[in-house]
Amino acid sequence: MAEKLDQQETVSLEEVVISNSFEITAMFNIMERKGLITRGEFLEELKRLKVKH
Repeated sequence: MAEKLDQQETVSLEEVVISNSFEITAMFNIMERKGLITRGEFLEELKRLKVKH
């Protein structure tokens, strides 16, 4: 969970991107372990989203 910051603290864009990347990786790993998604399905969806945007 994110650390609560006081109003004078800021977070760099790099920190946000790295945190987001870890969160997505963790969700994918859990879903893959539970058999809800395969790596191939994930990569296909990622390709589809890249083309769409």
